Amino acid sequence: MHEIETKVLEVDVKAIVKKLKSFGAEKIQDVMLTVDWFSLLGVDKDKQPWFLRVRSYSTGKIEVTWKGDLEVLGVSRKVKEIQLSVESHEKMKLLFEAIGLVVYAHQEKKRQSWKIGDVQFDLDTYPGMPSYLEIEGPGEREITHMIEKLNLAGKETWNDGERTLIENKYELNWCDMRY
Repeated sequence: MHEIETKVLEVDVKAIVKKLKSFGAEKIQDVMLTVDWFSLLGVDKDKQPWFLRVRSYSTGKIEVTWKGDLEVLGVSRKVKEIQLSVESHEKMKLLFEAIGLVVYAHQEKKRQSWKIGDVQFDLDTYPGMPSYLEIEGPGEREITHMIEKLNLAGKETWNDGERTLIENKYELNWCDMRY
C-alpha cells in the first residue's frame, strides 16, 4: 500500500473543524498519540532507507508501521507503507530491541481526525509549535481540491515528513517531543 498526503502548516484548528463540519465530515478520532521510532543499531537515522514506528493511541489502539521509499507528487508525497495492529506497545519495543533495533525518537502529539469520502484530515498539534493539517487521499488531485475547498490555497504546504518539518522549519528536537 501507499499513502499520499500533504501538510498545510499553521492552521487555525477551530476554523478548520468548523469548515469540515459544514461539509458534512465525520469526526473519527480525537486522541493523544505516543510514538517510538526504531532503527538499526549504529545506523544514522538520516541514512536509513526505511522507517519503523510503534504508535499508541489514548483510546488503547496500538499499531506498528513500516514506511519505505518516498516519491514527491507536487504538493503531496507518496510513501510505501505497511501497518498492522498489535496488543502491546511495550512488548513490541522489547521484540524490536531483541532483534537489534534501538529507539531513536519519541513523540507525543494531539490529533483530531475527520473524514469526507476517501479523504482523511488529521489536525496535529505537537508541543511547542503551531498546529498543522495533514490531508491524505487517493491522489494529488483530491488533496489539492480539498486544500482549495477549505480556502487554504495560500497557506504553506509541506510534502516531506514531520521530522524534517519539526527540525528544519521549527528548529525543535523531533527525537524528543513531549508534553
